[in-house]
Amino acid sequence: MNFIKALGTVAFFTITVTGCSTSNEYLDLSNPVRVVAEESNGPTVCVSDVTDSRVFIGDGSKDDTPSGSVLSEEYTSRAYARLKTAIGEPAGGLLLPNDKTVASVVKETIEKALADSGYSVVENAAAEDQGVINVAISVKKFWAWPEKGNLNTSIKSAIELDVYMQDGATQRHLNLKNTQTRKALTATKAQYKKVTEDSLSNIYYLATQKFKALPKN
Repeated sequence: MNFIKALGTVAFFTITVTGCSTSNEYLDLSNPVRVVAEESNGPTVCVSDVTDSRVFIGDGSKDDTPSGSVLSEEYTSRAYARLKTAIGEPAGGLLLPNDKTVASVVKETIEKALADSGYSVVENAAAEDQGVINVAISVKKFWAWPEKGNLNTSIKSAIELDVYMQDGATQRHLNLKNTQTRKALTATKAQYKKVTEDSLSNIYYLATQKFKALPKN
C-alpha cells in the first residue's frame, strides 16, 4: 500500500511539473513568395531603421497581447507567439532562431517588397546622402494567439507596421496591417508558424502594391 501511494505521489509530481513547463520553442519563418518583380532601376532606398515597438506584459490573461514569463531582450526581440500547456495555461514562447529577430524579419520582407516594386535597395546610406530615400519602420504588432471556440480553436495572427519614407523634404507614411485566422483542432507550433507566415505574406503583397503606386520621380 505504501509503495502504491508513493508511486501516485511521484506520478502527480511529474504531471504537475510537465503542465507548468515554461521552456521556449524555436521555429523559423519562411520568406514570402515573391511576386513578379519589376526591374530594379528606380529610386535608391535604404531601410535604415527598424524599431520593435511591441509592448510585452507578464503572464497576463490577454492572449492577443505579447507576453512571457521572463521578458528579457533576447525573448522580446524574437518571440512571435505564446504557447499553451495541455490544460490551457501559458507556457513558453515561440521564438525565432538565434540569428533572427522580429525586426530583422520585417526588414527583409520590406526590402524585398521595395526591390520587387522597382526600387534599388542599398544596405547602408547616410541620412544626408543625396538621392537616397531613407526608410524607417515601427513594428506595432507581430503576434499569434489561440481563440477557443465551441468545437475547435482559431489560431490568429496580427501584423501591423508603420513605414516612413524620407525623400529630401518629403515624408510619406504607410500603414500596413493584416490579420489572419486558421481553424485547428489544437494549437500547435506548426499552426502558429503557418498563420504568421500567411500574415507576413499578405504584408509583403500589400507593401508591394503601395510601393508601386508611389511616384518615382
